[in-house]
Amino acid sequence: MLLKLRRPIRLLWGYLAACALMGFVLACVAAYTLPGSGVPELVALSIEMTKAAMVVSILPSLIVIPIMEWRGVRRWLGYAIYGAVLSAVASILISGAMEKPQTLNLITIAVCFAFLGAACATVYWLIAGRHPILSETE
Repeated sequence: MLLKLRRPIRLLWGYLAACALMGFVLACVAAYTLPGSGVPELVALSIEMTKAAMVVSILPSLIVIPIMEWRGVRRWLGYAIYGAVLSAVASILISGAMEKPQTLNLITIAVCFAFLGAACATVYWLIAGRHPILSETE
């Protein structure tokens, strides 16, 4: 029975690690822009940003990850494209809530978030995506 739980647990760990990386990078950027920020604020901000990344990405990931698992996608590129698109679209939607966003700012934000999303997807792929589905005998 425990062997059947290995794959879902690996998928969960990969998702949590990817969200934690996203939260930590966003917290570092936020702490860099705030004067007088220290390590305690960075830890608290990382936790909050990780939660935000999880909330934003949970629904698309609940749809796309099972499809990728079902299709047997094991290549890094598939996960990187998904992470980049998800992150860029989410950043544009969130930035669109601001008053009168500038086009150049939206493009810059989308490109930066696409690279960050690809990096987070790489973390997920390293933990969960590149491994084949475990057989019943393992």
